Amino acid sequence: MKNALRKGSDNREVWGEKMVCLFLLCCSFFFFCRFFVDSGNGERLLEKKNLLALGETGIFLLYSFFILLLRKTTLRSRRALLFFLSFPLLLTSYLHRFLLPLLFSFFYFFFLASILCYFLSGKINHFLQRCTSFRYSEKDKTAAFLALPFVLIQISRSNIALDYDSLRYGLRSAWILFSPEGKGGGILSFVQAFFSSHGLINAVYSYPKGLELLTAPLSFFPGYGFLLAFQIWIYIAIAFVLYFLLRDRKDAELALGILTFFFFSSVGNMAITMKTDNLTLLLQLLSLYFYGKGERKNSLSMLILTYSLKPTAVVFSTLLFIGFFLDSLIKGTIGTFFFGKGEPEEKRYFHPFGTKKEGSTALLFVSLLFTCLITLRTFWITGLPFSTTFTGIFKAMGFSVKWPFNLDAHVDYSGALSLQETLLSFGKRLFFFLFYPVGEDMAHVGIAWSGIAFPTILFLAAGNALKMILRRFSSGRKKEKGDVKDIELPLVFFLISFFSLLSFVMLWQIDGNYYSLWECLALLLAFGSPLWKKEEERQKRKWRILLAPFLYLPALLTTLVTSWAGAVGFTPIDPINKGYYDHLSVEMEKQAERGSLPLFLKMAENPRNHVLAVSETPDCYRIPCVVESITDVEGSGGSPGLYDDPLYFAWFLKWAKTDYIYIEKSFLEEEREARAKEMLIQMANLGILIEPEFANLTKTQESLPEYLLVKVNQSRLEYAWREESYPVLTKEEEEDTKSVRNWIENGDASQDKCIQRVK
Repeated sequence: MKNALRKGSDNREVWGEKMVCLFLLCCSFFFFCRFFVDSGNGERLLEKKNLLALGETGIFLLYSFFILLLRKTTLRSRRALLFFLSFPLLLTSYLHRFLLPLLFSFFYFFFLASILCYFLSGKINHFLQRCTSFRYSEKDKTAAFLALPFVLIQISRSNIALDYDSLRYGLRSAWILFSPEGKGGGILSFVQAFFSSHGLINAVYSYPKGLELLTAPLSFFPGYGFLLAFQIWIYIAIAFVLYFLLRDRKDAELALGILTFFFFSSVGNMAITMKTDNLTLLLQLLSLYFYGKGERKNSLSMLILTYSLKPTAVVFSTLLFIGFFLDSLIKGTIGTFFFGKGEPEEKRYFHPFGTKKEGSTALLFVSLLFTCLITLRTFWITGLPFSTTFTGIFKAMGFSVKWPFNLDAHVDYSGALSLQETLLSFGKRLFFFLFYPVGEDMAHVGIAWSGIAFPTILFLAAGNALKMILRRFSSGRKKEKGDVKDIELPLVFFLISFFSLLSFVMLWQIDGNYYSLWECLALLLAFGSPLWKKEEERQKRKWRILLAPFLYLPALLTTLVTSWAGAVGFTPIDPINKGYYDHLSVEMEKQAERGSLPLFLKMAENPRNHVLAVSETPDCYRIPCVVESITDVEGSGGSPGLYDDPLYFAWFLKWAKTDYIYIEKSFLEEEREARAKEMLIQMANLGILIEPEFANLTKTQESLPEYLLVKVNQSRLEYAWREESYPVLTKEEEEDTKSVRNWIENGDASQDKCIQRVK
């Protein structure tokens, strides 16, 4: 009788979840259609390049369906499965000039993973053994081939999807992180370069540089593809870790859960950037995996490593640690991390790093050493251990920010709103984030969106997490073994959920990639729902058929037309190519077309040239030397106070060891650059801008040149640095001053002066 009542209760629970899920799916699909049109994605899809990309994606799908249709013949062995998965991967990579980057980055990723596993287990071949022993089911094969088009989309467009942040720092490590200041070489100069600011003032350049240090060998290969391909393997590795986490959960729907992960463009679109989000996510999920296995030292090691990658890890990784701590308190196992059992007398002795059973002490030491090294760099450059994160707290502790950095976080806008306005703003943002990411403050959500599936997943996850916690603390009934096992997952889910939702109130501009950990935790909880239990197998098959049109195709289209860089289409197919995309050659062709190539070559002749670019971003970051945009100086993360006085700006030019200032007239004439224009005129009047070189004069020479490169007069900056009066300008310096000032001001005499200077 009790079993019958329990079965009836489970059935009602399943049908209740199905009805709510169906309602959420219908809402998501309706608002997705509106979002696709209102965000401009519909128009983007109809562009020629995207239509060609859509056609190629259709071929990927047909290939997957064909292999799955004949899977009894084609997928009879492990080798056959690897062949049919790798064939389109390698062919697509070659046609889109990504083959060598994909292969080289794979071997490098495999090398790093083997080193990590060596410190983990003491065996150099441990990672290889885990890979060869991997077991999969027929459902897993289906999920792999249905997920394949999502990976191929990212590979096909990686070369042309260079986004602002990646070009700003992640892709330029060879120049702005590892380029030695002097003429020396060797390890010492490499280390000195790593700990140098290189005259770069923006906070992003003092972020934790763990990813850049790990991928340093790839940064010296031609083109940016080798670094971007490394991110593809991280993306795939995240899917495998989620697979292992789901596999350890009772009654979890494994294959469908992993396939749904690829629907998250918030993670997928990060796979073609050099942002640190995906590697941070990978380590955080590994921490959760190791904790679930009882290997607490390994879990702690993964969390420590995340602090070397991303400033916000100070928040989210710490929340994971708090969740694990609370779980240990609830289970009554908190003491076993610090105390081990003695073998002979079964007495407890103090072990500061725990017992061997709880993980690798060597890995813990390595993670501490690596993170300390990265944190020391930030501290050495800025005076704070973490830039932009908890700045006020560090200042209160006695830390001081070094000049000319300004690391105060400008994130909190909630104080400007009343309580009612705050609640309305929160509700509106939550709705837009989940269903309809359109609007100015949602600009960075639409390009890295959690997708149409997330509202349903979030509902299932919240319900499951709440039920697990209530079961654990319910009184008056006998506790079952399974009640305690996974209590850490709902705990960390609610902690991350709370602070993720709090960010909707605190931040004016939210990015879709901020919430990838929240989404993955929700995924793990959602696919342990009663909806997927084995006794509901017959209904579950029907449910899958219903899910297909609501989830798969919208996710595929969203991934296809959105990216962090706003890239259109795929990298043009080249049947005969050298295996990689030469970004420098492409950039030189572009510079030649617009007439700025002579100035580009002048700056690029020495990769150690320090250039301040008063020009459009991120295009100026493609110049292969130490380039900093004027936007970096006076924009978000910069130090706007440098514009308050010409003396301050002269100090900055001296501190930054600026060799050249590169100016584009169209950029300088924008209204928002009025202060920069005024400051440059003042620098010219002081004789600091000399030896002007102009480019892109029209054939008739009846208009002004569009581009100007001036050398910074370091000898005059010495007087500003010592706060002494400037000496009288020489005749040549006066000519340079007039020429530069007239070009900037665009006065009556500027045209003649510029033309004379060019002649």
